[in-house]
Amino acid sequence: MRDLAARRRSYLRAGLWAFIAVIVVIVGWLPIPYFIYGPGAAVSLNEAIAVPGKTPPPGVLYLTDIRLYPGRPIVYAIAYVLPGFEIVKRSDLVPPNVTDRQLNVQLADAMTESQLNAQVVAERAAGLPVRATIVYVVQGTKAKTPAARCFRAGDEIVAMDGRAFGTNDDLLRTTALHKAGTRFNLTLMRAGKDVAVTCQTFSLSGKARFGVYIQPQTRAIKLPVNVVFHLPDVNGSSAGLMFSLQIYRTLTGADITGGKNIAGTGVLAADGGVSAISGTREKIQAAIRAGATVFLVPVDNYKDVAGTRGISIIPVRSFAEALHALALQRVPKSKTV
Repeated sequence: MRDLAARRRSYLRAGLWAFIAVIVVIVGWLPIPYFIYGPGAAVSLNEAIAVPGKTPPPGVLYLTDIRLYPGRPIVYAIAYVLPGFEIVKRSDLVPPNVTDRQLNVQLADAMTESQLNAQVVAERAAGLPVRATIVYVVQGTKAKTPAARCFRAGDEIVAMDGRAFGTNDDLLRTTALHKAGTRFNLTLMRAGKDVAVTCQTFSLSGKARFGVYIQPQTRAIKLPVNVVFHLPDVNGSSAGLMFSLQIYRTLTGADITGGKNIAGTGVLAADGGVSAISGTREKIQAAIRAGATVFLVPVDNYKDVAGTRGISIIPVRSFAEALHALALQRVPKSKTV
Protein backbone atom coordinates (compact mmCIF):
# COMPACT_ATOMS: atom_id res chain seq x y z
CA MET A 1 0.00 0.00 0.00
CA ARG A 2 2.84 2.34 0.88
CA ASP A 3 4.46 1.70 -2.50
CA LEU A 4 1.17 2.39 -4.25
CA ALA A 5 0.68 5.65 -2.34
CA ALA A 6 4.27 6.69 -3.09
CA ARG A 7 3.80 6.00 -6.79
CA ARG A 8 0.59 8.06 -6.78
CA ARG A 9 2.37 10.98 -5.12
CA SER A 10 5.17 10.67 -7.66
CA TYR A 11 2.70 10.69 -10.55
CA LEU A 12 0.90 13.69 -9.06
CA ARG A 13 4.17 15.64 -8.69
CA ALA A 14 5.19 14.77 -12.24
CA GLY A 15 1.77 15.78 -13.53
CA LEU A 16 1.90 19.03 -11.57
CA TRP A 17 5.33 19.90 -12.94
CA ALA A 18 4.20 19.05 -16.46
CA PHE A 19 1.14 21.29 -16.02
CA ILE A 20 3.33 24.15 -14.73
CA ALA A 21 5.71 23.71 -17.67
CA VAL A 22 2.83 23.89 -20.15
CA ILE A 23 1.48 27.05 -18.49
CA VAL A 24 4.94 28.66 -18.53
CA VAL A 25 5.38 27.86 -22.24
CA ILE A 26 1.92 29.15 -23.14
CA VAL A 27 2.22 32.35 -21.10
CA GLY A 28 5.83 32.88 -22.16
CA TRP A 29 4.95 32.86 -25.86
CA LEU A 30 1.68 34.78 -25.81
CA PRO A 31 1.91 37.83 -28.13
CA ILE A 32 2.40 41.19 -26.40
CA PRO A 33 2.37 44.62 -28.11
CA TYR A 34 6.15 45.04 -28.39
CA PHE A 35 9.06 44.28 -30.68
CA ILE A 36 12.54 43.44 -29.48
CA TYR A 37 15.62 44.70 -31.31
CA GLY A 38 18.64 42.48 -30.85
CA PRO A 39 22.31 42.74 -31.86
CA GLY A 40 22.70 42.38 -35.61
CA ALA A 41 25.51 41.95 -38.10
CA ALA A 42 27.57 44.01 -40.53
CA VAL A 43 27.57 42.66 -44.11
CA SER A 44 30.40 43.48 -46.52
CA LEU A 45 28.91 44.83 -49.74
CA ASN A 46 31.97 43.85 -51.79
CA GLU A 47 30.59 40.31 -51.74
CA ALA A 48 26.88 41.19 -51.60
CA ILE A 49 26.62 43.40 -54.72
CA ALA A 50 27.83 42.58 -58.22
CA VAL A 51 27.99 45.09 -61.06
CA PRO A 52 28.62 43.36 -64.42
CA GLY A 53 32.15 43.90 -65.68
CA LYS A 54 33.16 46.05 -62.69
CA THR A 55 35.23 45.54 -59.54
CA PRO A 56 34.87 47.78 -56.47
CA PRO A 57 37.86 49.97 -55.55
CA PRO A 58 39.79 49.46 -52.29
CA GLY A 59 38.02 49.70 -48.96
CA VAL A 60 34.85 48.08 -47.65
CA LEU A 61 31.32 49.38 -47.23
CA TYR A 62 29.09 47.55 -44.76
CA LEU A 63 25.33 47.49 -44.38
CA THR A 64 24.32 47.07 -40.74
CA ASP A 65 21.41 44.97 -39.57
CA ILE A 66 19.40 44.16 -36.44
CA ARG A 67 17.60 41.06 -35.26
CA LEU A 68 13.88 41.73 -34.93
CA TYR A 69 12.10 39.49 -32.42
CA PRO A 70 8.32 39.35 -31.96
CA GLY A 71 6.90 40.55 -28.66
CA ARG A 72 6.69 37.59 -26.27
CA PRO A 73 6.94 37.74 -22.45
CA ILE A 74 9.97 35.45 -22.33
CA VAL A 75 11.83 37.47 -25.00
CA TYR A 76 10.79 40.72 -23.30
CA ALA A 77 12.23 39.48 -19.99
CA ILE A 78 15.52 38.48 -21.61
CA ALA A 79 15.80 41.84 -23.42
CA TYR A 80 15.00 43.71 -20.20
CA VAL A 81 17.88 42.03 -18.35
CA LEU A 82 20.60 41.64 -21.00
CA PRO A 83 22.54 44.57 -22.56
CA GLY A 84 22.43 45.14 -26.30
CA PHE A 85 18.66 44.73 -26.69
CA GLU A 86 15.98 47.39 -27.14
CA ILE A 87 12.25 47.12 -26.39
CA VAL A 88 9.98 49.06 -28.77
CA LYS A 89 6.21 49.54 -28.75
CA ARG A 90 4.62 47.71 -31.65
CA SER A 91 2.33 50.68 -32.36
CA ASP A 92 5.42 52.84 -33.04
CA LEU A 93 6.30 50.69 -36.06
CA VAL A 94 3.19 49.19 -37.65
CA PRO A 95 -0.57 49.83 -37.83
CA PRO A 96 -2.56 47.86 -35.23
CA ASN A 97 -4.13 45.50 -37.81
CA VAL A 98 -0.81 44.23 -39.25
CA THR A 99 0.12 40.67 -38.22
CA ASP A 100 3.66 39.33 -37.79
CA ARG A 101 3.30 37.42 -41.04
CA GLN A 102 2.14 40.51 -42.91
CA LEU A 103 5.02 42.47 -41.40
CA ASN A 104 7.52 39.91 -42.68
CA VAL A 105 6.07 40.30 -46.18
CA GLN A 106 6.29 44.09 -45.90
CA LEU A 107 9.92 43.90 -44.76
CA ALA A 108 10.81 41.67 -47.70
CA ASP A 109 9.08 44.12 -50.06
CA ALA A 110 10.93 46.99 -48.40
CA MET A 111 14.26 45.28 -49.09
CA THR A 112 13.36 44.91 -52.77
CA GLU A 113 12.36 48.57 -52.83
CA SER A 114 15.63 49.65 -51.20
CA GLN A 115 17.61 47.79 -53.85
CA LEU A 116 15.66 49.42 -56.67
CA ASN A 117 16.01 52.91 -55.18
CA ALA A 118 19.74 52.36 -54.71
CA GLN A 119 20.14 51.47 -58.38
CA VAL A 120 18.11 54.48 -59.51
CA VAL A 121 20.11 56.91 -57.34
CA ALA A 122 23.56 55.41 -58.02
CA GLU A 123 23.11 55.03 -61.78
CA ARG A 124 21.80 58.59 -62.07
CA ALA A 125 24.74 59.87 -60.03
CA ALA A 126 27.07 57.96 -62.36
CA GLY A 127 25.59 59.88 -65.32
CA LEU A 128 23.50 57.06 -66.75
CA PRO A 129 20.04 57.71 -68.30
CA VAL A 130 17.57 56.48 -65.64
CA ARG A 131 13.81 57.00 -65.69
CA ALA A 132 11.58 56.16 -62.73
CA THR A 133 8.37 57.20 -61.00
CA ILE A 134 6.81 56.72 -57.55
CA VAL A 135 3.54 55.07 -56.53
CA TYR A 136 2.04 54.79 -53.04
CA VAL A 137 0.76 51.37 -52.05
CA VAL A 138 -2.14 51.53 -49.59
CA GLN A 139 -1.44 49.39 -46.50
CA GLY A 140 -4.66 50.34 -44.71
CA THR A 141 -6.85 53.26 -43.66
CA LYS A 142 -7.67 54.99 -40.41
CA ALA A 143 -11.26 54.37 -39.26
CA LYS A 144 -13.82 57.15 -39.72
CA THR A 145 -11.61 59.20 -42.06
CA PRO A 146 -12.03 60.22 -45.72
CA ALA A 147 -9.47 57.56 -46.67
CA ALA A 148 -11.73 54.78 -45.40
CA ARG A 149 -14.24 55.76 -48.11
CA CYS A 150 -11.67 56.35 -50.87
CA PHE A 151 -9.09 53.57 -50.65
CA ARG A 152 -8.76 49.83 -50.26
CA ALA A 153 -5.75 47.89 -49.06
CA GLY A 154 -3.57 47.09 -52.06
CA ASP A 155 -4.55 50.17 -54.08
CA GLU A 156 -1.66 51.97 -55.77
CA ILE A 157 -1.97 55.77 -55.82
CA VAL A 158 -0.24 56.68 -59.09
CA ALA A 159 -1.18 60.34 -59.66
CA MET A 160 -2.73 63.38 -57.98
CA ASP A 161 -4.63 65.92 -60.06
CA GLY A 162 -3.17 64.29 -63.16
CA ARG A 163 0.47 64.47 -62.04
CA ALA A 164 2.67 61.47 -61.34
CA PHE A 165 4.86 61.45 -58.22
CA GLY A 166 8.62 61.98 -58.34
CA THR A 167 9.65 61.69 -54.68
CA ASN A 168 8.61 59.69 -51.63
CA ASP A 169 7.02 62.68 -49.89
CA ASP A 170 5.14 64.20 -52.84
CA LEU A 171 1.75 63.05 -51.55
CA LEU A 172 2.23 64.38 -48.01
CA ARG A 173 3.85 67.61 -49.21
CA THR A 174 1.10 68.35 -51.71
CA THR A 175 -1.73 67.76 -49.25
CA ALA A 176 0.05 69.90 -46.64
CA LEU A 177 0.19 72.86 -49.06
CA HIS A 178 -3.63 73.08 -48.96
CA LYS A 179 -5.96 73.54 -46.02
CA ALA A 180 -7.83 70.60 -44.53
CA GLY A 181 -11.05 69.89 -46.40
CA THR A 182 -9.50 70.31 -49.87
CA ARG A 183 -10.62 67.77 -52.49
CA PHE A 184 -8.06 66.04 -54.70
CA ASN A 185 -8.55 63.95 -57.83
CA LEU A 186 -6.49 60.78 -57.49
CA THR A 187 -5.69 58.06 -60.00
CA LEU A 188 -5.45 54.56 -58.52
CA MET A 189 -4.39 51.21 -59.86
CA ARG A 190 -6.87 48.74 -58.34
CA ALA A 191 -6.84 45.05 -59.27
CA GLY A 192 -4.97 45.91 -62.47
CA LYS A 193 -7.37 48.67 -63.58
CA ASP A 194 -7.17 52.46 -63.47
CA VAL A 195 -9.71 53.94 -61.05
CA ALA A 196 -10.42 57.66 -60.55
CA VAL A 197 -11.47 58.83 -57.08
CA THR A 198 -11.99 62.21 -55.46
CA CYS A 199 -10.90 62.32 -51.84
CA GLN A 200 -11.08 65.10 -49.28
CA THR A 201 -8.48 65.76 -46.58
CA PHE A 202 -9.22 66.37 -42.90
CA SER A 203 -7.20 67.77 -40.01
CA LEU A 204 -5.04 65.21 -38.21
CA SER A 205 -2.81 66.61 -35.45
CA GLY A 206 -3.10 70.00 -37.12
CA LYS A 207 -2.06 68.73 -40.57
CA ALA A 208 -4.10 68.07 -43.70
CA ARG A 209 -4.25 64.30 -44.21
CA PHE A 210 -6.41 61.64 -45.87
CA GLY A 211 -6.00 59.08 -43.07
CA VAL A 212 -4.28 56.42 -45.17
CA TYR A 213 -1.28 54.23 -44.36
CA ILE A 214 0.96 54.18 -47.45
CA GLN A 215 4.21 52.61 -48.58
CA PRO A 216 6.09 54.49 -51.34
CA GLN A 217 7.39 52.22 -54.09
CA THR A 218 9.59 53.03 -57.05
CA ARG A 219 8.62 51.92 -60.54
CA ALA A 220 11.71 51.84 -62.76
CA ILE A 221 10.96 52.61 -66.38
CA LYS A 222 14.60 52.38 -67.46
CA LEU A 223 17.67 51.05 -65.59
CA PRO A 224 20.78 50.85 -67.82
CA VAL A 225 22.79 48.48 -65.55
CA ASN A 226 21.55 45.17 -64.16
CA VAL A 227 22.97 45.08 -60.63
CA VAL A 228 22.86 41.69 -58.86
CA PHE A 229 22.41 41.32 -55.10
CA HIS A 230 23.71 38.31 -53.12
CA LEU A 231 22.45 38.95 -49.60
CA PRO A 232 22.07 36.85 -46.44
CA ASP A 233 18.79 36.82 -44.50
CA VAL A 234 18.40 40.60 -44.32
CA ASN A 235 15.11 42.46 -44.78
CA GLY A 236 13.78 45.98 -44.44
CA SER A 237 14.58 49.27 -46.15
CA SER A 238 17.46 50.64 -44.08
CA ALA A 239 20.31 49.41 -46.30
CA GLY A 240 19.36 51.65 -49.23
CA LEU A 241 22.00 54.32 -48.60
CA MET A 242 24.86 51.83 -48.34
CA PHE A 243 23.62 49.91 -51.41
CA SER A 244 23.69 53.12 -53.46
CA LEU A 245 27.20 54.08 -52.35
CA GLN A 246 28.53 50.61 -53.19
CA ILE A 247 26.89 50.58 -56.63
CA TYR A 248 28.13 54.10 -57.39
CA ARG A 249 31.74 53.44 -56.44
CA THR A 250 31.76 50.16 -58.35
CA LEU A 251 30.25 51.75 -61.48
CA THR A 252 32.58 54.75 -61.47
CA GLY A 253 35.70 53.39 -59.76
CA ALA A 254 35.55 56.42 -57.42
CA ASP A 255 37.63 56.00 -54.26
CA ILE A 256 34.98 57.20 -51.81
CA THR A 257 36.30 55.21 -48.84
CA GLY A 258 39.97 56.19 -48.89
CA GLY A 259 40.68 52.52 -48.27
CA LYS A 260 38.76 52.59 -44.98
CA ASN A 261 36.07 50.28 -43.67
CA ILE A 262 32.86 52.33 -43.60
CA ALA A 263 29.48 51.24 -42.30
CA GLY A 264 26.13 52.95 -42.25
CA THR A 265 22.38 52.85 -42.47
CA GLY A 266 19.53 54.89 -43.91
CA VAL A 267 16.31 54.53 -45.89
CA LEU A 268 16.95 55.85 -49.39
CA ALA A 269 14.30 57.47 -51.59
CA ALA A 270 14.46 57.44 -55.39
CA ASP A 271 15.34 61.16 -55.30
CA GLY A 272 18.39 60.48 -53.10
CA GLY A 273 16.90 61.61 -49.80
CA VAL A 274 17.87 59.66 -46.66
CA SER A 275 15.32 59.15 -43.89
CA ALA A 276 15.23 57.66 -40.42
CA ILE A 277 15.59 53.99 -39.54
CA SER A 278 15.02 51.78 -36.49
CA GLY A 279 17.58 50.08 -34.27
CA THR A 280 20.37 52.63 -34.64
CA ARG A 281 22.09 51.64 -31.39
CA GLU A 282 22.24 47.98 -32.36
CA LYS A 283 23.51 48.81 -35.85
CA ILE A 284 26.40 50.99 -34.71
CA GLN A 285 27.55 48.22 -32.39
CA ALA A 286 27.55 45.83 -35.36
CA ALA A 287 29.68 48.36 -37.26
CA ILE A 288 32.20 48.62 -34.42
CA ARG A 289 32.44 44.83 -34.13
CA ALA A 290 33.18 44.65 -37.89
CA GLY A 291 36.08 47.08 -37.52
CA ALA A 292 34.46 50.03 -39.30
CA THR A 293 35.98 53.42 -38.51
CA VAL A 294 33.14 55.57 -39.91
CA PHE A 295 29.37 55.22 -39.47
CA LEU A 296 26.89 57.05 -41.73
CA VAL A 297 23.53 57.70 -40.06
CA PRO A 298 20.37 59.64 -41.00
CA VAL A 299 20.25 63.08 -39.37
CA ASP A 300 17.06 62.16 -37.52
CA ASN A 301 18.81 59.21 -35.83
CA TYR A 302 22.04 60.98 -34.89
CA LYS A 303 20.88 61.73 -31.36
CA ASP A 304 20.45 57.98 -30.74
CA VAL A 305 24.17 57.28 -31.16
CA ALA A 306 25.90 60.64 -30.61
CA GLY A 307 28.87 60.18 -28.31
CA THR A 308 29.40 56.50 -29.10
CA ARG A 309 33.08 55.74 -28.64
CA GLY A 310 35.33 53.90 -31.05
CA ILE A 311 33.89 55.18 -34.33
CA SER A 312 33.42 58.46 -36.24
CA ILE A 313 29.70 59.21 -36.75
CA ILE A 314 28.52 61.27 -39.75
CA PRO A 315 24.85 62.39 -39.95
CA VAL A 316 23.52 62.81 -43.52
CA ARG A 317 20.28 63.88 -45.23
CA SER A 318 20.96 62.52 -48.70
CA PHE A 319 23.14 60.37 -50.94
CA ALA A 320 24.88 63.55 -52.17
CA GLU A 321 25.65 64.60 -48.57
CA ALA A 322 27.08 61.16 -47.84
CA LEU A 323 29.41 61.40 -50.86
CA HIS A 324 30.52 64.88 -49.82
CA ALA A 325 31.10 63.80 -46.20
CA LEU A 326 33.20 60.83 -47.29
CA ALA A 327 35.24 63.10 -49.56
CA LEU A 328 36.00 65.33 -46.56
CA GLN A 329 37.12 62.25 -44.60
CA ARG A 330 39.78 61.63 -47.25
CA VAL A 331 41.25 65.15 -47.11
CA PRO A 332 44.44 65.12 -44.97
CA LYS A 333 44.17 67.33 -41.90
CA SER A 334 46.59 70.28 -41.99
CA LYS A 335 49.26 70.45 -39.35
CA THR A 336 50.14 73.48 -37.30
CA VAL A 337 53.87 74.31 -37.52
